[in-house]
Amino acid sequence: MKLSGLQMCFVVAMMIFTVASCDSNKNRSNLPRSIGNTSEVLIVLQNEQQWDNMIGQAIKKFIGQEQYGLAQAEPIFDLAHITKNNFSDMFKKHRNILIVNINKKDTAVKVESFKDRWASPQRIIRITSNSASQFAAKFPDYAENIIRNYNMAERSRILSVFRPSSKNKVLNKVRKSFNLDIIVPQGFYVAKTAAGFMWIRKEVTDFSQGIIIMSEPYADKEQFSKNSIAARTNRYLKQYIPGDSEGSYMVIDDEFISPITSPIENFISEYTVEMRGVWSVEHDFMGGPFISYTFVDPRNNQILTLMGYVYHPNKKKRNLLRQLEAIIYSVKSRNL
Repeated sequence: MKLSGLQMCFVVAMMIFTVASCDSNKNRSNLPRSIGNTSEVLIVLQNEQQWDNMIGQAIKKFIGQEQYGLAQAEPIFDLAHITKNNFSDMFKKHRNILIVNINKKDTAVKVESFKDRWASPQRIIRITSNSASQFAAKFPDYAENIIRNYNMAERSRILSVFRPSSKNKVLNKVRKSFNLDIIVPQGFYVAKTAAGFMWIRKEVTDFSQGIIIMSEPYADKEQFSKNSIAARTNRYLKQYIPGDSEGSYMVIDDEFISPITSPIENFISEYTVEMRGVWSVEHDFMGGPFISYTFVDPRNNQILTLMGYVYHPNKKKRNLLRQLEAIIYSVKSRNL
């Protein structure tokens, strides 16, 4: 029996759908563990020339752009690249993969995302375009979402490592003071508490990490402005976090690198403002990057800011800051 053109298309479509479904439902426990460094993306190209032409330039400009708020320049993601012919089973186990597919038969740009296809945990993004020029022209439209996808994957991996060692003593104090749940891994401890304030820190030989929780009654949206968040944060820092020398205290630095704010999604509440910048110590010579998230807990009618900071002089700080970002993203209101 011969199939009509329409029937043939239907059968082919069903075959493709079945294959895709089997792949997406693959038992993750049978997959090998993913490889690759934290904050690293493997770019799979069709040939080496693509890395040096407008395709590679677009990827480097956005995925490899400098992370804002770090004293020493570091990219958002470290980039490694390989050609399709060398994309062996070993490289298929990489944690973050971006596949470039130039196909003249495709008229529109297509962006596909896959999770845990060849390893676990893993995030793969494939971009299909009909030419290098179309890829370069359209890539900026998708870059923000691509970065967001890889960031989410990195936070998830970090929390999967931190979750088993989460400290109940710290969690219980956060619950009691702010009615929040948060994943706080081994090594962190509560250094100071006050009304509407908690300082959680980790001190090791060559670096320090800290999370500061600040809370006060919510009045209006003006409290979400950059100036209001900075002023409120500085008030708590001056009062509760002194420096090593007499009269010194921690502040948000607005001279070396001015802090920036942006609204974000996928956080604890409908509206959250992220702030990135640099902290310093007034009347002293200490500093480093910070990230903070400000949101309202509606049932308590409190506006909260959770700030994560890193001190790692003359060393790379991006991944340490990313750990704090993941911890803060784990926060949940016990009322919501």
